[in-house]
This record gives sequence, C-alpha cells and structure tokens, in this order.
Amino acid sequence: MKENNDRVSREIAPINSSQLHIPQENALVSVLKVFNPLGSIAEAYARTLTYKIESKRIEAEINRVNKQSEVIKHTIDKQFELKMEELKERKFALEEFFKTVREQLTFLHIERMKVLEMADIATKKSLEPNLPFEERQLFVEMSKEIIKQIPNFGDKANESLKIIVNSLPSVEISGYIG
Repeated sequence: MKENNDRVSREIAPINSSQLHIPQENALVSVLKVFNPLGSIAEAYARTLTYKIESKRIEAEINRVNKQSEVIKHTIDKQFELKMEELKERKFALEEFFKTVREQLTFLHIERMKVLEMADIATKKSLEPNLPFEERQLFVEMSKEIIKQIPNFGDKANESLKIIVNSLPSVEISGYIG
C-alpha cells in the first residue's frame, strides 16, 4: 500500500483549470488597494507566481504525456518487429519444407518416367525386324515385367505422398491484427 502511495505522489496529476484559485476581490480590499500600493504589487506578484506555477504544471503534464506516448510507440514498434520476425521464420520454414516435398515428388516422378522409358525401349526392341525369336521373347517378357512394376512405383509414390501430407506442419489462419 505504501508503494502505491509513493507512486501516486511521484506521478503528476492531470491539470484541471478549475483547480486554479483566483481570489475574488471584495469592496474593502479594493479600497485598501487604492491606498496601499504595496498591496496591489504583492497581489500582482502572487497572481504572476500562480500563473507561472500553473504554466509549469501544464508543461510537466505535456512532458508526461509525451514520455508516455514514446513508451507506447516503442512498445508497439517492438511488438511489430517481434511479430514480423516470427512470421519470417515461419515462412522460411514452410518454404524449406515445400522445397523438400517438391524435390521428393520430382524424384518419384523421374523414377517412374525412367521405368516407363525402359518398358518403351524393351517393347521397341522386341519389335525390331531382324531380331531372333528367343531375343524377341526375352524383350517381350522384360517389357511385361517392367510394366507390372509400374503400379508398385505408383503405390510407392502414393505412400510417400501420404507420409509427406501427414508430416505437413499445421497452419493456423489468424484474423486481422487489431
């Protein structure tokens, strides 16, 4: 509790113009001022001091508000920088992940295309006109075996794709910053 009192006493309270007390003159004081020049000088001096004190309080209030504004701006800037850094890191991680996925899928596609190319070569070789019958049969069998393996490559690609999809990081879609 004492700490709160100390903090309150150190803070500058907002200025309220109604707090400024300007003494009202009554008739007797006016008459005395006319005959006592020092009284009006003292009152003018007191009023001048009151206005200077009030001016200093307003200046202190302006400084307090400016400092508070700087602290808030600094806090907002730091929060913004941290959030932007977090987003950049997430983006980089996702880009690297998708680069790896793309490379794996490209490799699987190339592998499958090579198998199809081998089957095509074996089929063309089996259709050459001057090829002995035994070699022709060998190329036909080779072509059949290669073609039988194509679904296995498709299954392998599908399994790899399922593993990749299951290992994808979850993405949170957030709303507007506000």
